[in-house]
Amino acid sequence: MKRLYAILAALFLMSSYAAAQVVTERCWHLDRVQFLAHKQDFWRSHRLYSTSSRPYTGIAGGFYSITEGHYGFGLEYKNTPFSHHYAGITSIFGWRSGSGLALGGGTGFMMYDFGLEGQESGWMLPLIIDARYFIGKQKNKFFIMADGGFLFNFDNFKEHARYFLNPAIGIAIPLTRSTSLSFSAGLFTQYDYDFFGRDVGIRDSFVNIKLGLLFGR
Repeated sequence: MKRLYAILAALFLMSSYAAAQVVTERCWHLDRVQFLAHKQDFWRSHRLYSTSSRPYTGIAGGFYSITEGHYGFGLEYKNTPFSHHYAGITSIFGWRSGSGLALGGGTGFMMYDFGLEGQESGWMLPLIIDARYFIGKQKNKFFIMADGGFLFNFDNFKEHARYFLNPAIGIAIPLTRSTSLSFSAGLFTQYDYDFFGRDVGIRDSFVNIKLGLLFGR
């Protein structure tokens, strides 16, 4: 009988221990779930967990516009009009795809060789075709671009009209979800090779920088 009592007591103790383990594990699991739920609610209440408050890093695609201020200085001194330096402003409107490719067109106003004695100064009206490719999905996006088009001067259309090409590299730094600060640097080259049947062609190159605001996601 003593041996039977000992066996029963051992079984009782083992079953009590197993039951205690199950209760302990269930309580620990319940406490962990409640803790995680409370933690998640805390971050959401402080706008740190919610995806709506995270910085926007992707490219949604859609219409965009960019307004930029320009400054360029000639690579070499030439005694030809509109070849020493220029400054201006342009606006581009277009479409940007989700892959990062953006295509647009626009116009602006550019002043050449202002403030120089003995150098003819004047203005140009550009008609621009703009292509850009934004690289990667990081917050600050690098891009490569190429502008091209025509430059018109209606005071002396035949003598001063040009066509141009402006490849550049740059970076767009987001300020808000739909606005970025854009900076780029490149080579602006304007041509007039027999544009109106003249015998002498003109090519002027400038190192140019642009600073602007990019609107659109």
